[in-house]
Amino acid sequence: MLVACGEKVDPVTPTPQDNLSVSPTTLSFTEEETSTKLITVTASGSWSASASASWIHVSPASGNGNGSLSVKVDANTGEGARTGSVDVACGSKKASVSVSQSGAAKIAIVPSPAAFDGNKRASTTYQLLIYTFADSNGDGVGDFKGIQNKLNYLDGLGATALWLSPAHPTNSYHGYDVNDYAAVNPLYGTEADFKNLIDAAHAKGIKIYMDFVLNHSGTGSEWFKSVKADPKNSPYRDYYVLSTDPTADGLAGKIDNYGGSKSPNMGGWFSLGDGNIGYKGRLHFKVDWTGSTKYVTVTETTEAPQNPNTTDAARWIHVGSKGSLGMYKTADNIYELTIDVDTNWGFLVRTSNSDSWPAGTKYGGSAGNSVITLGKPFPLDNSTASDIVFGETTYYYGAFGSSMPDLTYGKYTDCEQSGAFKATVDAATKWVNLGVDGFRLDAVIWIYNAQIPANQRFLDQWYQAVNAAYKAAGHTDNIFMVGEAWEGHGTEKQYYKGLISNFEFEYFGAITKAMGGSGSSFASSVNGWLSDHTIERPDAVTSIFFTNHDQDRASESLGKNLAKEKQAAAMLLTSPGKPFMYQGEELGYWGTKSGGDEYVRAPIVWDDAAAQVAKKGVNNKVDNSMLTGAISVENQSADENSLLNVYKSWSRLRNTYPALATGEMTPVSLSGSSFAAWYMTSGSQKLLVVHNCAGSEKSVTVSDSMTKPIALLGTGFVKEQTLILGPNSSVVFQL
Repeated sequence: MLVACGEKVDPVTPTPQDNLSVSPTTLSFTEEETSTKLITVTASGSWSASASASWIHVSPASGNGNGSLSVKVDANTGEGARTGSVDVACGSKKASVSVSQSGAAKIAIVPSPAAFDGNKRASTTYQLLIYTFADSNGDGVGDFKGIQNKLNYLDGLGATALWLSPAHPTNSYHGYDVNDYAAVNPLYGTEADFKNLIDAAHAKGIKIYMDFVLNHSGTGSEWFKSVKADPKNSPYRDYYVLSTDPTADGLAGKIDNYGGSKSPNMGGWFSLGDGNIGYKGRLHFKVDWTGSTKYVTVTETTEAPQNPNTTDAARWIHVGSKGSLGMYKTADNIYELTIDVDTNWGFLVRTSNSDSWPAGTKYGGSAGNSVITLGKPFPLDNSTASDIVFGETTYYYGAFGSSMPDLTYGKYTDCEQSGAFKATVDAATKWVNLGVDGFRLDAVIWIYNAQIPANQRFLDQWYQAVNAAYKAAGHTDNIFMVGEAWEGHGTEKQYYKGLISNFEFEYFGAITKAMGGSGSSFASSVNGWLSDHTIERPDAVTSIFFTNHDQDRASESLGKNLAKEKQAAAMLLTSPGKPFMYQGEELGYWGTKSGGDEYVRAPIVWDDAAAQVAKKGVNNKVDNSMLTGAISVENQSADENSLLNVYKSWSRLRNTYPALATGEMTPVSLSGSSFAAWYMTSGSQKLLVVHNCAGSEKSVTVSDSMTKPIALLGTGFVKEQTLILGPNSSVVFQL
């Protein structure tokens, strides 16, 4: 501002000086400290306070004149010390208090397991498909010698038993349509080759379990071929479920295979081809709807055929592939039609031409009466309404289709007296005497058509009979048998009344649920299943697994996520029960059944060149993008971080520690839903197993000592009583 000479200037009032000071100027906290510390503020006016880091908390955030504020900090769960500040401002003045917090050292977990002494304590079984596991002669099909050549590999995986796919003669590649229970498939080698495999496996402490199919045989069986040739007089007639009128016999309770039910729960009936139930020629149909009982009369005729009534029909003849043909009303309640017939089954009368079969609109044969005599009135029935046929034939039942005719064991109350029971026991006894150690029983739910009491008694009788043969062969223990009771746990557990073991089909669902954010419920679920099984049978053995040859690969359900696949392996091999590994699972095989079952039954790639892979065993239906040298046993064996080596190391751990091999599980509750944790105890040995099933690092307070880690998957640290595990990481501590 310019002032002219002599001009009077008003005096300026001075602005008070801002004053601010804080005390102390430094604060120090320990890593776990939760107490409050004070800062004294001396100020000439209003002031505000703020923290430079989120772990520092200041209160109040403002004041006027002299005052104080409190400072608290979060516990330091990270590695090492950290620093920050509390900043106070008053007008143009600023003051700062330095805040520091010490941190306990975060110690990396370095496992130090006991040396494996070569004694395999676990009961781990490897499921292999003979036809795609290993090909010894270059014909493209796996064989017994191929398996024998790879016993070192299986031994290295820690396997104590092998479950072999059906080894019998068959019409299929998979072998579940058995043609001779007492012989081996020549594609796989000779019986001597099989014996050599058994002996070589036993020398390595590996048992052999055969897949045994008790529900059905194949159509190439001599039993079935005899029945087909002469169903009335064959000595094997009582081995199969036969009927000339399945619907009527079912309703009359004559089908023993139904186990007391009136109709099948699955499958269908198929003609043996021993009679002509159809007709080819010109027929006149006359339906009489006059009385309470309705009749149809069918006669042969040379009169000209009629076109079906398409305008005002009230009754229809449904015949063969022609479908429903409208009849003509020729008098009150009388309907007629002359047509050329060419059917291989028969016909029905309908009162509705709907594409569906509305209730009460279908009329046919009654229980015990389905064969029509030409020229003679036939009484119609709309409750049973079985097909009206022109001749008698014998049908056989197949729960799994026409290529697998069901065996029948008579009434379940005395099933052990049946011919099929004795024949299958005799065949199993032969293999026990050859050295087989156990059996996996296929489709046990369907032996008596989903009737639990019937199946329970049958399986108990069959187990006892074969176990007696096993004891007679010189064994002091009981034979191992595991059933494929493919149902929910509530049904599956009831099959322990018949067998010592069954597959727990809900186990892998618990694995995927844990990795979806519910790890904390895993141990209690598994422990609950074990408890349920031992309630049914004190000597129960719970067989746990991911998937088998009838399911999409486990890798698919885990999103082909290698970290999850590795952790799933660690969870399997630290869970109680009898674990099963499925061929290729240890290599990360993927595949779905959408293109055919073959794509979940892929052959093993043994070397980097991907040579001599047994593709012909699945009719060359393979995913060539998967079956490369990159996924091979050779490459994964050389990579210490491979999935294969996770299986090897955790299986070795299970075989080393009795608590993992045969111990009892006790669930452990840790804060946070991502942690699956439990104790495994055997005698004085107690282990703590912890899996972080989340895809990110998580920390948790653990009350137990963490000074003796014996296994680690992924990354892990200990900071005093805090356990820090990386994504999908697992650890085992010896306590």
